[in-house]
Order: sequence, then C-alpha cells, then structure tokens
Amino acid sequence: MIVRTDAVVLRSFDYGETSRIVTLLTRQNGIVGAMAKGARRPTSTFGSTLQPGSYVQAVYYYKPERGLQTLREVSHLQRFPRLTTDLERVTLALRALELTRALLDEGDVQPLALEALARTLTFLDAAEDRLGNALLWFQLHFANLLGFSPDLHRAELDALPDEGGVLLLETGAVRDAADGPRQIAASRAALRAFAVFARVDLQTAGRMTLDADVRSEVETLVDAYLAVHAGSNVPDRVRRIAGEIGAGREEV
Repeated sequence: MIVRTDAVVLRSFDYGETSRIVTLLTRQNGIVGAMAKGARRPTSTFGSTLQPGSYVQAVYYYKPERGLQTLREVSHLQRFPRLTTDLERVTLALRALELTRALLDEGDVQPLALEALARTLTFLDAAEDRLGNALLWFQLHFANLLGFSPDLHRAELDALPDEGGVLLLETGAVRDAADGPRQIAASRAALRAFAVFARVDLQTAGRMTLDADVRSEVETLVDAYLAVHAGSNVPDRVRRIAGEIGAGREEV
C-alpha cells in the first residue's frame, strides 16, 4: 500500500554507500522506520528533507508486517532554517525529537503528538527569546497525550504559601506541605509556572517570563515528573552532549 502523509523526521543515519534510514513520526501510521534508497547520491531528489526535525510530506510503500518501509518521495511542508544554525534552538529541537522517539512505540498512531511536535519546532524556529518555554510546554503536553497529565487544581495553587510547597510526583498534584513519599519541594513561583505550562497553549506558554532560578526549578520539576511516569525511557543524551559542547566553548 502506498501511503502519503505529513510527518516529522525524528532520526536519520547513513546506510551502505548511498542510502539513508530514517525514523518518521507520521500522521497515518505513527512512528515508522523507512529506507531512503539512493538518498546520498548527488542526484538524489531527497535533498535536505531527511534531516532530523524536518516537517515533510512523505510517500512510502507500507506493509505492516515489515519493520522497514521504503520511502518513495519526500518534500518539505515547512522549513526551519534557524534549527540548523543556532545551538540553543538545535538542542531544544533535538531534545523534543529524542523524547518523542523514546516514549512512542512503533505503530502507535498519535496524530496529536505529531501536531504538538510540529508546533514546537515552528515556535523554536520563529521565536526570538524564551525558547526553553517551548520544550517545557512540549514535555508536559506530551505527558498529557500519553495519559499521565498532572492533577492540578486552581484552589490548591492559590492556597500555596509564599515559601512554596511540593509537587506530588505520582499524581502531579500540588500541596502546601509534605504529603507522601514521592514529592519534590519548590517555590510558589515554580509550582505555579509548572501548572501553567501543563495547561495552556504554546503561544501563551511562550510569553511567560521566568527568572533563571525559577526556570531551573521548573525544569527540575518536569524532569522529575517525567522520570516517575516514563522511568528509564526518558532520554538525556542530547542535553548531556550539549552541556559538554557548551563547557568546551567556555574553555576556549
């Protein structure tokens, strides 16, 4: 069966002398592995469409029982030029791709995940500041799509004292004091920001202004919450490598 669908390229690597293997998040079939024969030849029509983070229309031959499909053609639906040149944008985009690839199983059809990922990449390419907001939004939105949305209530957030409270990692609920074995303490500002990222749309999340300390707290809350619900599946390779690159630049 020939399938034509929009997709985001999650991963791409060379195969043999002339081909590439790509992992796609497709609207039609979820995560799909595919072979792009001849993609590395100078005359190939695939061009830059197979780069990770590309938002494309893909046409492939699909057989459910086959682990690797065959790409027929790919064309850009939207280009993200700044996601190839700016280290912060590249890192955030790759972390979103890495998380998607780790938490979705092959064949798990999640069109809303595709839309959220494409929206995140669009924001990262276009925004001038507050780029990290997009990843925080995507991580919590993705958690919602996978069925472990934080259990947040306005009354509990409004009742937080000035000194802050705790996030219950099993449920994602906020309390003003210790309430169970798996929890993490945070400031009032960080807990409220966590709730905003979990509940609002990306454009609203993108306008939030956080100081460095609060942002660090929110990142810790999100990481801890995902770790409890997704366990060892939560990847950290891109962030670790980006940190090493950043440290190397500081030493120069």
